[in-house]
Amino acid sequence: MRKSFLPINQNMETTPNVNQEFDSTNIFVFFIRWWKHLAILCFAAALMGAIFSSPMFITPLYESTVLMFPAKSTSLSRAVFGTNVDFLEYGDVDDAERLLQVLGSTAVRDRVVELFDLYDHYEIPEDSKYRNTTLRRIYGSNVSARRTPYGAVEVRVRDRDPEMAANMANVIAALADTIQNDIRQQRALLAYQVAKQRHDNIIYEIGVTEDSLRVIMQKGIYEYEAQAEMLTQQLAIDLSRGNTQGIRAIEKQLEVIQQYGGSFMTQKAHLEQVSRTLHGVQRIMQEARADLDNFVSFKFLIDDAFVAERKVYPVRWLIVFMATFAAAFMGVVVLMTYENLQKKGLLPLK
Repeated sequence: MRKSFLPINQNMETTPNVNQEFDSTNIFVFFIRWWKHLAILCFAAALMGAIFSSPMFITPLYESTVLMFPAKSTSLSRAVFGTNVDFLEYGDVDDAERLLQVLGSTAVRDRVVELFDLYDHYEIPEDSKYRNTTLRRIYGSNVSARRTPYGAVEVRVRDRDPEMAANMANVIAALADTIQNDIRQQRALLAYQVAKQRHDNIIYEIGVTEDSLRVIMQKGIYEYEAQAEMLTQQLAIDLSRGNTQGIRAIEKQLEVIQQYGGSFMTQKAHLEQVSRTLHGVQRIMQEARADLDNFVSFKFLIDDAFVAERKVYPVRWLIVFMATFAAAFMGVVVLMTYENLQKKGLLPLK
């Protein structure tokens, strides 16, 4: 077996234990020895943090918030024309998610950009290669919407101008209704146009049927079953009395009824069916017209946005604290490393 021989240090008992080199007493002595250096370092870091977090280097942002509850997504016509729908009911999670999708949609963003001229407000050059991408990035970092734990929807807008932040938040909340009403009215307009075309066709069909019945009625047929029954009874009476002239007259009328009676019954039944269809189409037209002509709110507004009085970004005390803490931590690490290297003879002692 190979043996390794280590030199024996005669002064081993006087050599300090490396594992015990930085006990609580040594750490206290360490801070006493280097407190001036650490104090200067922390002061410089705090000063630099305060300077670089000032408005000269970081643009302060103000925040405004709009809070709303989603309304139940339903048609105004259904609520008005007899279906069991509570038009004042609060929406559920699906309605809140649907509202969030609308708030974050491109349609809302494009209208906000147009109304507030955000390209100019965000100082994005017209000749910028990534002009739209830059706008989306800034807009996305300044505008956000989320669902609160209580089911409400919250819109937050940040901007360097507190009044503009409040105005943008209120406009975004209003556009949530505008966009959804535009979509709903597009569908309502299509439904109304289809129903109107169907209505016009039915009116025309009713007119043709009525003209056909009018021609048949001019032949002397007004009520097929009643007339046939009455003429049959009268024919029986004339036959029993031997009234030849009366029999011939009744037979002529029966021939007319026999010839046109089937058409009369068919046209009459068709007219009744088409009239019932017309009633249903007219109801659809009324519902579509109600959705088309009325503006419906898809939210219950709880809190409007107001002009913020204090900025929310940057948090200067937090920046100063983090800068000071980081400087102190790095200073301690560097100084401890420096002392350790000196004790190991890697650096000259001063």
